[in-house]
Amino acid sequence: MFDYRKAAYAQEILKKKIKLQPFKGSINLVAGCDLTFLNPFKTPTEGIAAFVILKYPELEVVERVYATGKITIPYVPGFLAFREIPLLIRAFRMIKKKPDVIIVDGHGIVHPRGLGIAAHLGVVLNVPTVGCAKKPLYGRFNMPGKQKGNYSYIFDKYTNEKLGVVLRTKDNVKPVFVSPGNLTDIETAGNLVFSTVTSYRLPEPTRLAHNFLREIRKKFL
Repeated sequence: MFDYRKAAYAQEILKKKIKLQPFKGSINLVAGCDLTFLNPFKTPTEGIAAFVILKYPELEVVERVYATGKITIPYVPGFLAFREIPLLIRAFRMIKKKPDVIIVDGHGIVHPRGLGIAAHLGVVLNVPTVGCAKKPLYGRFNMPGKQKGNYSYIFDKYTNEKLGVVLRTKDNVKPVFVSPGNLTDIETAGNLVFSTVTSYRLPEPTRLAHNFLREIRKKFL
């Protein structure tokens, strides 16, 4: 049985290992990762984790990998990482051309305990990560303007600390919620996500990872 108290304690420990800083070096390869389930309404179930690695800034795909495995932990908001990270790590280890930074489909430090899946993954792998989520999870913010490129900041609702940005990636379309995970900062996170957006709402790395998962999932059904 999953112990939520121990998981929350582990998050507090891992949170202390997060390093928020401007990205060091140049970005030549950027990855997007995502995970899906054969039966999302059942636990345990089989999961599929995927990474798509792109040349940056050209956004040309250079590698795609995936891993499958059993998911035994149920989904609980705030503890998503414990459900998904083991399989994501397995897929990451299959990558031949290691990325300079990973964009994760989920939150970074915008999290009740400051450790969303992007931050958790970044700390465990000791790699730069950025979280880009479709829905809000934590914090207070005002909605940005409706034009592409408009943004507003996300603040901690208790400390007023700046945590991330709400970013409009397409005119009159719902924004995404961006925050640093590890070895990046808010500016790096926002700029990277915006620079990897084309004509879609989601940045290419995570959008292509999601599409790759759909392609793979069909083979198992």
